[in-house]
Amino acid sequence: MKSFLFESIWLLSHREQRALLTQFHPNKNILFGRNHTGKSSLIKSLFLTLGARPQGELAQWDENTISVVAFRIEQKRYRAVHQQGHRALFNESGDLVIAATNHEKWTQAFATTVGFNLVLTDKQSKTVQADPRCFFLPFYINQDGSWQADWGTFTSLQQYIAPVGAILEYFSGIKPPEYYKLNAERTQSQRLLDDLQKERHFLDRARERFGRSMSLSGPKIQSENFEQDIARLTIEVTDLNEKQENLRDMAVREQEIISNIQLQVDLANDALATYEGDSSYLRNEPREKLTCPTCGAEHTEPFLDLLTYAEDARVLRELVARLRRDATKAVEQYRKTQSQILELENNYRRVSDILATRRGDLQFGDVVNSMGAESAFRAFEEESAALKRDIDQRLSDIETLTTRLKELTDSRRSKEILQSFRQAYSSALISLNLPPIDTSRLKLTSRPALSGSGGPRSILAYYGALWRTCLGNHASFSIPLVIDAPNQQGQDDINLPKVLKFIANDLPSGAQIIVGSEMETDHIFDKKFVFDQPYRLLKETEYAGVSEVVDPLAKTMYDALRNDDTN
Repeated sequence: MKSFLFESIWLLSHREQRALLTQFHPNKNILFGRNHTGKSSLIKSLFLTLGARPQGELAQWDENTISVVAFRIEQKRYRAVHQQGHRALFNESGDLVIAATNHEKWTQAFATTVGFNLVLTDKQSKTVQADPRCFFLPFYINQDGSWQADWGTFTSLQQYIAPVGAILEYFSGIKPPEYYKLNAERTQSQRLLDDLQKERHFLDRARERFGRSMSLSGPKIQSENFEQDIARLTIEVTDLNEKQENLRDMAVREQEIISNIQLQVDLANDALATYEGDSSYLRNEPREKLTCPTCGAEHTEPFLDLLTYAEDARVLRELVARLRRDATKAVEQYRKTQSQILELENNYRRVSDILATRRGDLQFGDVVNSMGAESAFRAFEEESAALKRDIDQRLSDIETLTTRLKELTDSRRSKEILQSFRQAYSSALISLNLPPIDTSRLKLTSRPALSGSGGPRSILAYYGALWRTCLGNHASFSIPLVIDAPNQQGQDDINLPKVLKFIANDLPSGAQIIVGSEMETDHIFDKKFVFDQPYRLLKETEYAGVSEVVDPLAKTMYDALRNDDTN
């Protein structure tokens, strides 16, 4: 498992002439202070410096503050510098690794440095490298956005399509890092395959257009060119036969449709003619009076018969109009089919003319013209064969990679990981004084949405289960667990101590933990930081010492940015 640790952070404000240096313990750290004393500002600056902007604004904060974060990957140490969207990365020797204002460039440098090879799909359906927000997302509870049912930890995650599932599968080991490396290779091979297939399609079209402008009927100087033309003509004639058969079947069916429609029109017209006679009879012939058995009213006209006949006639007239429209469409389609059949017949005649001409007498001009044509056709065939070999190789590569990807998504391992997550979640619910629930069908993405004061505790239980899973037997990274302000939605004197106890004692042992809390705790933390002045996180007394460290790094960053136009 690869270990990532925060070692220290420098914050420097030249405008306020104040600064701060904070050095973290590799295990449990607690930042204690009342509201507005700067705990969240310090925590947010850790992630912002590394390219992951947390949700929420920093109150009364100098936006030009320079931040430097020292972190360690395994035994390698680095320093990241940030000011107003400008970033730089330095190695342990103080050498500049990269300077960037471009987010994509910084993302690639960060991913390479920490070994983060997760790729995601963006809104343009392009495969892109997951950025630092994705790297820290499962491990940071931000007081602005993480204590609710949605993943609002960082800003603008919407640029990716459904990123959370892939991120959790990556860190839990359901799909290990090697999976994403191979999947990226398969995606690249698929793109190359698509390009090759397009190129072959363009080549076939070019050859077809060339064939229409150059004679195929001349003599062949090389005997193998006869074989190429024969093979091509055989394929063309076979294709013509198949198209002709389909078009003839279609024409027969369309004729039947036209005949059936015409028959229905004739029957409807006959019925209308009968209606005219019956309607005339009902209106003109003398009839007895009709008496209503209910009200005794007398009717001199059989109005029910007349109304029924009139409605039948209306339906028949509409039917005839609709059938005539259908007949018109059917006739148009039949004509199109006949036109396509005629076009096929012209193609048949063209092929026949080619074959007939080859049996005729040859002229010297035919020989001269054919020499250039046959060279061109031979070049087409050679290029087509080369493209086919490349396409076959890409198909083979994709098949091999697909097989390897299936092997890496082992169902037994996935079941074991999910079982571990569900058990950890059930245990955390009990520790945090929450009622037990059925976890047998929970997924890694099953983030709770409990309301009331139990909501934040259920979120903490969920994260606690995630952390045990993501730092378990199949994990690939150990990343700091950061919790900002566990006292959410008014936890009472019974539940808040349980929350602090859970954080201090029940999170994965050996993990680096950074907690920002407004409440004192008797539970043991390896290092405690006290913030006691509202809006005074940075100190005048630390300005000179921090400037000596930060200013040279910032100067190197800006010098590099001025000399690099790719940012």
